[in-house]
Amino acid sequence: MALVTNVGLAVRAVQLKLRLLTAYDTFWPAAARGGRLLLSGQVSTFTRKLFNELPDARDAVPVEATRTGPPLFLAGHVLGLGGYDHLVLNILKGLTDADVKVCRDRRSCFRKQLVPVKLRPIELRRRSHHFRLAVAPPYLLRRYRPDHRTAAFTMWETDTLPPGSVEQLNRCGLVIVPSSWGRRCFRANGVQVPIEVVPLGYDPKTYAVSDEQLVATRKRVCTFGTAGALDEGGLRKNVQRVIDLFRQEFPAERDVRLRVKITPNSPRVETHDDPRVEVLDSHLSPAALAEWYRSLNVFVNASAGEGFGLHLLEAMACGVPLISSRFGGVSGFFDARVGYEVRSQPIRADNTVYQGMWSEPDSGDIRANMRRIYRDGETARLTGLLAAERASKFRWEDTTRRLVIALIQHGFIRPTK
Repeated sequence: MALVTNVGLAVRAVQLKLRLLTAYDTFWPAAARGGRLLLSGQVSTFTRKLFNELPDARDAVPVEATRTGPPLFLAGHVLGLGGYDHLVLNILKGLTDADVKVCRDRRSCFRKQLVPVKLRPIELRRRSHHFRLAVAPPYLLRRYRPDHRTAAFTMWETDTLPPGSVEQLNRCGLVIVPSSWGRRCFRANGVQVPIEVVPLGYDPKTYAVSDEQLVATRKRVCTFGTAGALDEGGLRKNVQRVIDLFRQEFPAERDVRLRVKITPNSPRVETHDDPRVEVLDSHLSPAALAEWYRSLNVFVNASAGEGFGLHLLEAMACGVPLISSRFGGVSGFFDARVGYEVRSQPIRADNTVYQGMWSEPDSGDIRANMRRIYRDGETARLTGLLAAERASKFRWEDTTRRLVIALIQHGFIRPTK
């Protein structure tokens, strides 16, 4: 009996491994690496990598269908803490709280340790008449083979969608984007199906102003911050540029700091051994990330484009003003009344990930505003409180409400009584 159980666990672990590799389009590179391990005699290493999904396999008990009503299949991954994974998890929570019968699309992958049991979607086979919500960037929608009963929740960072994306989007019955800017861009690219705008949100229990920020006290050190996942070599977030501008504006001042947060797999940034530049390259829990935001006087955003800019909204919710342009989805919640707006000019994005046009924030404006905040920290603090008030209009519960309304209006779910 134990042998049968262990074999079953092993089979489930391999199935989960294959699903993960398919989700990330990394099957053939992984197969090549596995072949090299076997050819070099590293059988134990190959075996460990093949079965490293055993923890999830042990917790692979299907969730019973306790909610009633027609199912809504959720297509998307929860394999990490940020990006689309974060969006999928919060949509899952919101729809579950709204008593929607959420089921897992068979192409979706969820790490069980990241999804509480009460939120895990029901395991059910999707039929042709079932509706589905796919949450993914435009160029990955093809994985879910969208049809007219698929609603796509997506976004992009330039004014030009990736090749083939418009065809996939037009196969859907509904497209949902988080900003009016995104809707205009999708329309201009030829998306003809209905498009609804549903802004993203934040958790006010986690991201909030501290009592210390409400009091007018002069900090001994003016602390700037910036962050980004640099997996594509920093193509978009421009974290290195912020470091360079900081050092140019403050070549000798000792009462300034720049805190930089990147993900563990990001390429290294060059600090030039400046002890004032602190680099954090680890994942943070939401509570720890909120504390990191609150340690800043201002968040400097030199990103070339944002489909929405959730990390910027979270910083604002923590009472931290932004230095940022208004290009892209950021314009939906940020302007000069709640932060330090910088000019930008359109430039061409021409790389393996992005095409079309995005923006280049003005370096002089960024430096001038950094100097302005350094000289007048009290005004920056008050501006941060205004930013938090603005951010309060964009909570996850607001996202869920607008999403449910959009899905009801277009026939994807039924209104609850």
